[in-house]
Amino acid sequence: MNIIFVESFYGGSHKSFLDGLMKYSRHDITSITLPSRFWKWRLRSAALYVAEEYGEALRQCDLIIATDLINLADLKALSRFNCPSILFLHENQLTYPTPEGEKPELNFGFANLVSALAADRCLFNSQYHLQEFDYALKQFINDIPEFVPELAHQQVMSQSQVIYMGIDFSEFRRRPVLDNPRPIILWNHRWEFDKQPEVFFRQLYKLEAEGFDFELLLLGENFQMHPKEFIEAREKLTGRIRQYGYVESVYDYARYLAMSDIVVSTAIQENFGFAVIEAMHCHTLPLLPNRLSYPEILPKKFHEQFLYNSEEELETKLGRLLREYRNLHETRAEIAQSMAQFDWKNRIAEFDTLFEEMVKNKK
Repeated sequence: MNIIFVESFYGGSHKSFLDGLMKYSRHDITSITLPSRFWKWRLRSAALYVAEEYGEALRQCDLIIATDLINLADLKALSRFNCPSILFLHENQLTYPTPEGEKPELNFGFANLVSALAADRCLFNSQYHLQEFDYALKQFINDIPEFVPELAHQQVMSQSQVIYMGIDFSEFRRRPVLDNPRPIILWNHRWEFDKQPEVFFRQLYKLEAEGFDFELLLLGENFQMHPKEFIEAREKLTGRIRQYGYVESVYDYARYLAMSDIVVSTAIQENFGFAVIEAMHCHTLPLLPNRLSYPEILPKKFHEQFLYNSEEELETKLGRLLREYRNLHETRAEIAQSMAQFDWKNRIAEFDTLFEEMVKNKK
C-alpha cells in the first residue's frame, strides 16, 4: 500500500518510531516531516502548511497516519483527502503537565479532541496513556458550559486502541560482561521539566555527601536555552561526568548505554518509555517511579526491586544498586531479554495488519 506518515515534530522518540516503521514495514511509507521545535505552532499551523504543500499527494494515497502535534481535522478539511486516517498519540495535551507558572491552554486540548474525532482510528502507545486520556477527555467535555457534544467521548473511545511502539535494536550491541570500577548512572531523557531533573540531581548530591562513588552519563535531547539543573550539576559533579549532552551518533549513543550500570527516571510524564527500554535492552539496571507507563513495560517480577514510590525510597534503592550492581549480571540479562517484545521485528506485523484492515474496510 501507499501510506503517508505526517510527523510535524520529527525528533526524539517521534523520529525513532517513524524511522523504524518505515524501515520494517512491508508497505511503501512516505514521510512528511517538520523539525522538532515550536511544538505549539506545530499544533496550531502545521496542518495549513502540509495541506498547501502536499495536498495532492494526500488525496492520492491509501492511508494517512498523523501524530498528535498536528490538527488532523484541519488537515482533512483543507486537503480534502478521502482515504482512511490514523491518529497516533505519543502524548496528548489533555494530560500533559503544565510547567510551574504557566496556565493550561485549552485550545491544544481541543486540537487533540477534534483530531481524534476526524481520525478513523486512534492509537495509543500504552494502556496507561489510553486510560489517562479517557478520564481527562470525559472531564474536558464535561467542563464545556453549554451545547455539549454528548457523543464525542464515546465516539473517540470506540475507535481507540493500544498498540505498543517498536524499537530498532539493530544498532545496539550486546553488553559485554564487565565490572566498572565505579558504577555508571545514566540519564538519557529529555532535559525538560516533566522529567524532573531536579529530583534526580537532588538524590545524587545526597548520595555523594554520604560517600557513595559513581560516574554519570548525562545524555538526552535539550530544547531549553539554559537548563539550570544541568548547569548546576556540571559544576557540582564535574569529576564524575563522563558525557554531558546529546550525542548525534546512534553508534555513540548505543556505546554509552552499553557501558551504563543504572538508568534512573524521575519523570512525571511518560506514556511509553522509549529511552528506558533502550537502556534496559543494553543490560542497564532500571530504577523507575511506580507510576506512568513504567509498571507496564517492566515485567511484574521486577517491580519490587526496581520501582520506587517516594523520593526516600528512590534514595534507598539507588544506594543499594550502587553497592550491588556487580552482582546482578543475571538480572540484567533477564530484563534485557524481556525487552525483545518491543523489537520492531516482533512488533511490525501488528502494525502492517492493522493498516491493511483499515484500507480494506474503508473500500
